[in-house]
Amino acid sequence: MKNNIYIFSNSILSRKDDSLVLDSIPQTDAIHETDFYETEGIILPAPKTDGSGNPRHIPAESVEAIYTFGEVRFNTQFFKCVGFYEIPVHIFNYYGNYVGSFLPASANGSGEIQILQYKAYIDNYKRITIAKSIIDAAIKNILFNLKSYTYSGIDLDETINTIASIQEQVRFTDSIQELMGFEGTARNTYYSAWQNIFKQETDFEKRIKNPPVGIINSLISFGNSLLYAVCLSEIYRTRLNPFIGFIHETGDNKHPLVYDISEIFKPVIVDKVIFRVINLNIIKPDDFKQTDKGLRLKDDARKKFVEEFENKLSSIIHHKRINRRISLRSLIRMECYNLINYLTGKLKSYDPYRAN
Repeated sequence: MKNNIYIFSNSILSRKDDSLVLDSIPQTDAIHETDFYETEGIILPAPKTDGSGNPRHIPAESVEAIYTFGEVRFNTQFFKCVGFYEIPVHIFNYYGNYVGSFLPASANGSGEIQILQYKAYIDNYKRITIAKSIIDAAIKNILFNLKSYTYSGIDLDETINTIASIQEQVRFTDSIQELMGFEGTARNTYYSAWQNIFKQETDFEKRIKNPPVGIINSLISFGNSLLYAVCLSEIYRTRLNPFIGFIHETGDNKHPLVYDISEIFKPVIVDKVIFRVINLNIIKPDDFKQTDKGLRLKDDARKKFVEEFENKLSSIIHHKRINRRISLRSLIRMECYNLINYLTGKLKSYDPYRAN
């Protein structure tokens, strides 16, 4: 089984034969910007200084994807290596925000699938059918979360009933904009109940982003960014095009299909991780640092969150519909193939994952 590599320290990434080499950049703090010289149009290579400690060698064939959070420097040989082994590289900035990805050219690309994806996008009936299925599944997974907490005695009946009524309306709309409105209303109603789920008081009242306000909004933004990167990796492993979605509109430098697929899994992955790290005091208010762009998770806390996130991705569930045990990470990839099978006509209906 391949592993994700998360890099938090300031590092130099290079290649030695068929291994990725991780070496630390000595005596440096994150400077929060790349060594990019506009006049030269190049990214400078790593400095010729000695690393502290021995470089770490990781067999490239054992790596699923790489996520970088520190000040990281790459060289051409590194990109040749990750390109050969088709390893996506996802880059996050100092604040934990997603910056971008390097996706190697893949031999798995399929023009046929992309044409079918495009045809479904411009076919209003097919597009709304797929979009409604995704939103219906996302709301079902939100309801699953809420109902699971009622078993511990938390009164969430009013919230559950409100969201269930929104879910009913989703099934009768033929408008993408209206559908997104229902999704937003369901989410806001869901967030309004979070204070009841948390075991201690937090500053969370509603979702505020760009920049996120308060510790819970910061965790939601960070967790969602991680999930977007994971979904992009899984979409990359299939033959789908991340630039063609069905709910979110296409646009420059956007991956609408990533956002679409993420909607299904946010409740069962990101939200669950947030409930866990808050209710078990794994992350506390003093794990955040105030900056001019909002709160930032300190490095140790960020590692804790990523560790919980990775544990959740690796957790095994029993999928009733297919009657087999499967990890949540594999489930995301299976969701992509589920969509492909609908687009190619192998499946008569598109039925995204619904927790049960």
